[in-house]
Amino acid sequence: MKILYTAAHGGFAAERVPLGGGAAVFEMLRAEWPDVVPIVPEAMTGRQLVTYSEMEYAAFCRKFEAESTAAVLRYEPKECVVLVNDISEGPDFARLAAAGYRVFTIFHVDVVAYVAAIYGRGWVAPETLVRWHRRWERLCPDVLQLVFQKQRDCVRYSEACIVPSPEMREVIHRCYGREVRVEVLPWGTPSATHTSMRTPAEKKLTLLTLSRISPEKNQHLLLEALLAWEQQGLLPSMRLRLCGQPAFMKGREYFAKLQELAGRLRQVEVEFPGHVTGQAKADQFAEADLYVFPSSHESYGLTLMEAFAAGLPALTLDHAGARSLMRAEFGRMASADSFLPALQELTRDRARLREMGRAAQAYALARPFAETAQQLRALLHR
Repeated sequence: MKILYTAAHGGFAAERVPLGGGAAVFEMLRAEWPDVVPIVPEAMTGRQLVTYSEMEYAAFCRKFEAESTAAVLRYEPKECVVLVNDISEGPDFARLAAAGYRVFTIFHVDVVAYVAAIYGRGWVAPETLVRWHRRWERLCPDVLQLVFQKQRDCVRYSEACIVPSPEMREVIHRCYGREVRVEVLPWGTPSATHTSMRTPAEKKLTLLTLSRISPEKNQHLLLEALLAWEQQGLLPSMRLRLCGQPAFMKGREYFAKLQELAGRLRQVEVEFPGHVTGQAKADQFAEADLYVFPSSHESYGLTLMEAFAAGLPALTLDHAGARSLMRAEFGRMASADSFLPALQELTRDRARLREMGRAAQAYALARPFAETAQQLRALLHR
């Protein structure tokens, strides 16, 4: 039984571009499953992809929908199973189901819940947006159909939806009904291909963030907290490394905002190392004291698990991904209002930070990604 794996963000590993967790999972599953048949975009680069505007990205979604559907249809339905890595960028779910294909879809992001959280600022529940779309569907532009109609088709025509947290399952059931089959498979910890020895405690405490630079990643919250702390006159000398590069919509404008905020700090040495991978990423983890994960919306948190595996405690915002991973013994979850007090508490005692890091590492290493890959493969062949 062949596994056909469609991934709009797949196939760009050699380019070292910040495509996000979906692309990382695709590459890790390919490493675990050497016999998988990847279906990825043709005649384009990852660097093009991360510079698209909203409308350009919508056009890319429709193009890859057609390409991936046509690629799947070349195989006999009885000889394969289709694993879809995307929703808005996914194939034509209805057409594949009508042709007899078994389709499973990974929810790296619940797109409707993302729109509710980021664009709706949490004021409107995802299930409310789904009801509104059903009522006004004929009037919606195509960019909204890629959010609402594609996700509805995905849920309707997939044999199962695969999510990394129980909270995501609950949101899908609220939006589309309890009869939808949703399998919860937390991704676990990526395999470490590079290691670096933890450095001795230095004079300057070091904070680390690692994600693409984009408004939903919320790095400005950390910089604003440090500015407020500095104004209190109590901020110790420290270093902040904001790893990542601008990507996707509004990334460049947001990067300029971060640089402006960083330039106002006087007691914090702020560095922008860019997008780091491999040994460079391992070295960043090794030199840090605390991993800060201020993203406002995350389905899971692969870099959070990587930080844990490297022996770092963490400070995160309270969201679905953090709630499924964080424990009090190795970090804190905070709201925007309590972010600065939580940061001050964690950085007060570096010996305590190291103790929390050991607890985080034990937790992460007990949950390898390879075990989840085996569970997912068993599900596809069941």
